[in-house]
Amino acid sequence: MDLRRWGPDRAADRRWRWVALDLLVAYVSATIAIGESDATASVLDGPLVTRAAAVVWFAAIAGRRFAPATALWASAAATVATALAGEPLTNLSAGSALALTMVAQTRPRPRAAWLAAAPVAAALAALGARGAEPLVLGALLHGGALLAGEAARSRWEAATALRSHEAERVAALQRRTLADERARMARELHDAVGHAVTVMVTHAGAARLSLGASGDAHEDVRRSLGSIEETGRAALGDLDRVLGLLDAADPPDPPDLASALRGLVVGLPPGLRADLVVDGGLPPVGEPVVGTLHRIVQESLTNVVRHASARAVRIEVSRAGDGVRVTVTDDGATAPGAPAAAGRGLAGMSERAARLGGTCRAGPRPDGGWRVEARVPLDARTVA
Repeated sequence: MDLRRWGPDRAADRRWRWVALDLLVAYVSATIAIGESDATASVLDGPLVTRAAAVVWFAAIAGRRFAPATALWASAAATVATALAGEPLTNLSAGSALALTMVAQTRPRPRAAWLAAAPVAAALAALGARGAEPLVLGALLHGGALLAGEAARSRWEAATALRSHEAERVAALQRRTLADERARMARELHDAVGHAVTVMVTHAGAARLSLGASGDAHEDVRRSLGSIEETGRAALGDLDRVLGLLDAADPPDPPDLASALRGLVVGLPPGLRADLVVDGGLPPVGEPVVGTLHRIVQESLTNVVRHASARAVRIEVSRAGDGVRVTVTDDGATAPGAPAAAGRGLAGMSERAARLGGTCRAGPRPDGGWRVEARVPLDARTVA
């Protein structure tokens, strides 16, 4: 037998005042006489069957909120046993009706009917053996108990549906508020930062063109201005992608990892030699991995330009087991204050890699310079 069919789909109200009320009802039922026999329930006097039945009835009424089905079957069995023994019934025999209320209240209608049919029929048959009047009274009690349980369950279902609807409404309002705020932030970034970067790129281009043809003494300045233009355009592309995330729009297809890193190398100062080595056997890399490694390399190169006084930097991309490894090394002098100055960037790189289940380590090289190594699984998905 599947015992889960006996269990309620929800617990009954078990607050102390309701349990105390059930104990009071059981006590009053045990001490009040019923019918012409003037019989009351007692565990001290009378035949053994009536004393055992009194205990079962009392326990069924007092514990109906904790084990409704057990209380129903036990109470009905006590009623049948008392009737078969020819002993008078007491008010406690109504315990099966009170337990039936809890069965109907805590279970779906089909399961409640399956559990209650046999014990209720047995209890009514035992009452019917005593005459028509006990049978009618028992039928009314059990019918009223069933209706009361159904009504209580309907109220609970309505309250649950109302709470669920209210929770969905609040969640929708929060989502809408968040979307509005993100849209406002996107507009502010577009109007402020986008305009500033566009002006910067335009002035750099105008200055470069004003220097005239190449080959003169201004060639270094011309290359620097060209790098500013390229970096500014790349920044505008990054800004567009960020704005797309804030607007919850579908992001554009990301470039492949090699193309994304080549874009970073192009924007480096002319005096810094950069080598990019990409493993030709590297499989396609998904957007989360491309975006994360792009940001890690970008931050690494920023630190090289700011702190390392390096002449050369090398970026290597290779397969590492079931992941991809990116290493950035430079030949610069590691100043004592460099790690502290770049501490936030280093922490950010580690956090980005960890969100994809990867790692990122950074530190000085034994022969001088700085090394950053990041490893990320190829099939990584963002981890909250």
